[in-house]
Amino acid sequence: MHAKIMELLPEINWIKDVKLRDAVVESYVDALTEGGWEPGDMTNIPFALAFPNCPTSYLQHVRAVTRMSLTILEEYNSIYKGHGDFLLDHDRLIAGAILHDIGKLVEWEKGPDGKFGKSQAGKDLRHPFSGTVIAMRNGISTDIAHIIANHAHEGDGARRSPEGVVINKVDMMNFDSIKSHLGYL
Repeated sequence: MHAKIMELLPEINWIKDVKLRDAVVESYVDALTEGGWEPGDMTNIPFALAFPNCPTSYLQHVRAVTRMSLTILEEYNSIYKGHGDFLLDHDRLIAGAILHDIGKLVEWEKGPDGKFGKSQAGKDLRHPFSGTVIAMRNGISTDIAHIIANHAHEGDGARRSPEGVVINKVDMMNFDSIKSHLGYL
């Protein structure tokens, strides 16, 4: 399972800290196992249940948020180089982006009719909360768990780290752009 996760999410290799990289992979093993999924299922799980027949998969969305966040980090840090307090942390940003929606793997299930919907766990807790628990029980630090917990509307009005701000905006930009393409916005 580990190798397949790394194959499907090659952006995990962008994480420089080996211990953090391993914790990210273990978080995915945990979430997929708990949700009853195989790694390849991430290519079929919709990234959003808000619109019927969502054409974008969970995997595409996570990769898009991660790749776009890295581009922002590179530009941001090149502009603010020399102003150390303003730099974004590479590993925190990449790990947070890869993990931001990991809770969806336990929040959602595929019904007998083949349609995706909320699992019992998903009815009890939205993915920012379940994702935070999954990440922390697999060794992810609280600063990255904070990004997961606050990346969606649950974090609106709360303090977000600079990396958390980037991930929130990129995530919402992806959601709203697809929503607009589908005629829901």
